[in-house]
Amino acid sequence: MKTVTHRSLAPGFLIASPPLGDPNFDRTVVLLAVHDADGALGFVVNRLAPMPLGKVLSLAGYEGDEVRDGSPVYIGGPVTPSMGWILCRDPDLDATQDGVIAVTDRVRITSLRSVFDEMVRERMKTPNAPDPKRRTVMLGYSGWGPGQLEKEISVGSWLPVPLDESILFDVDVDQRWEKAYALLGLTPGAMMSMRGGGEA
Repeated sequence: MKTVTHRSLAPGFLIASPPLGDPNFDRTVVLLAVHDADGALGFVVNRLAPMPLGKVLSLAGYEGDEVRDGSPVYIGGPVTPSMGWILCRDPDLDATQDGVIAVTDRVRITSLRSVFDEMVRERMKTPNAPDPKRRTVMLGYSGWGPGQLEKEISVGSWLPVPLDESILFDVDVDQRWEKAYALLGLTPGAMMSMRGGGEA
């Protein structure tokens, strides 16, 4: 019997097709971190949470000056929205640890408290200094069961595209959806026209 090899789309982006119809993912770009025969795991990277980083840290038990940090936080997805994750460029973060996902050879996503502690210490020590690890805090994640993502892609809900780190770290949040489309030389408006033109 022939074995079917699963083709992983991770690491990569999933761009929500316009209009997707699910309010959790309308106009979103998802960083697909894991994709295998057991399902998929990703994080929305262009939707801001309604609370700043300081509030999130306060809810997590931090009590120092860091609770006044006004930096933005992202909504990673609708699954376990009370759980915090850090997206960072940190090749030295050991990907064999539980709670660490190696997205690429240098991009990591982690829920480790020790990484949050390190971020807080460094931000308090030099609050206005650029972060060399480009850390971003996200709440929750996006998950798909076995075969679920493939089905959603097949009906046109998502457009998978290769990962471009510059979109994660260098593009303003309100431009990431359009910039992700531009990776394929497309615009959301062109996609809507293409989809509309194919319908009876």
